[in-house]
Amino acid sequence: MGNILIAVTGSISAYKIADVVSTLTKTGHQVQCILTESAQHFVTPLVLETLSGRKVASDLFGPDISGTEHIDLARWADLFVVAPASANTIAKLALGLADDLLTTVALATTAPMLIAPAMNTKMWEHPATQEHLETLRQRGAGFVDPAAGVLACGEVGVGKLAPVPELVAAIEAALVRPGADLAGRRVLITAGPTTTAIDAVRYITNHSTGRMGAAMAEEALRRGAEVRYVLGMDKGVVRPMPPRESAGRLTLVEVRTAEEMAEAALAFLPEVDGVIATAAVMDYRVATPAANKLKRAAAATTLDMVPSIDVLGTLRAAATDQWFFGFAAETDDVEANGRKKLEGKKLDFLFANPVARAGETTATGFSVPTNGGTLLRAEGADVTLPVMNKSELARRLWDIIA
Repeated sequence: MGNILIAVTGSISAYKIADVVSTLTKTGHQVQCILTESAQHFVTPLVLETLSGRKVASDLFGPDISGTEHIDLARWADLFVVAPASANTIAKLALGLADDLLTTVALATTAPMLIAPAMNTKMWEHPATQEHLETLRQRGAGFVDPAAGVLACGEVGVGKLAPVPELVAAIEAALVRPGADLAGRRVLITAGPTTTAIDAVRYITNHSTGRMGAAMAEEALRRGAEVRYVLGMDKGVVRPMPPRESAGRLTLVEVRTAEEMAEAALAFLPEVDGVIATAAVMDYRVATPAANKLKRAAAATTLDMVPSIDVLGTLRAAATDQWFFGFAAETDDVEANGRKKLEGKKLDFLFANPVARAGETTATGFSVPTNGGTLLRAEGADVTLPVMNKSELARRLWDIIA
């Protein structure tokens, strides 16, 4: 069973989604609907609310809407379905526009996307529409192609929304998860940044948001594992969203400093089978943070920085028979530096990925939803993985190491 977010756009075929929602809820899925403004001319929120048991979402702003509702919806979904998908919405998705709730959620979610187009034949065949469809396919979106027949406008051709049974089958196929190949296993995951205090109100940290760790944890939980999760906290850090069927299998401890992370992780180490170290641990800490707030001064000042604890090295030294998987974010000589870390810390696996230099942006590394790089192994051939969504990357990595 899964959490299915269905976004309905302006099309005469929108009424068919009522049957889709009804069928999915009767089989045990949780369904949440989004209606665009145009869609509400074809199907009412009350119909879909009654069938799904959940209030339909339509607006980005309003007195009863939190500022993060689009994020909550994005993270809740196991699958994001756009059906029927109009030519206009397909264009906005391809271009990455975010001018309503549907398109904003589309940019924020890491869930797989399944699109069921419906439109006039000429609109479907237009080169612009076909280019947008190809763009979305290259990004990994799935499609339920429209059927041929007599359209609402009276023309005959391709453009009808796929039949309800075909839509339901495609949705359930897209929800198929890996088997419980980690059932009975316990995994320790470190994630997020660490911080070091300068004084009572200031601190130093890095750009990590913990997204990669969250993706690895969520995939492990889907596969049946128990996860011990040590998360470095700072503004904007992402917590894992456990699948519904994984209740009770995630234990999360929040920390701030490298020393706190090491202490919490060491406490979990004896009870786990393996360690995945995604955390971006500060290599240095302020030797003596000021107990009060330091005041502004005209003269330059210096900070006495000393090495902080090596969390991964400390865990490896204390291990018995656990396997170890590390991550290395590098700006230069990515694979060479990754191999050095793999061998120096005696790891079994290490994923080495490039991160942006100062003033640059990349599709991999910190503060972005995608990642890519090379999986280095102590034994066996290395595996190069292209840039993809971090959730998909987590699935690929677990496929290799599970």
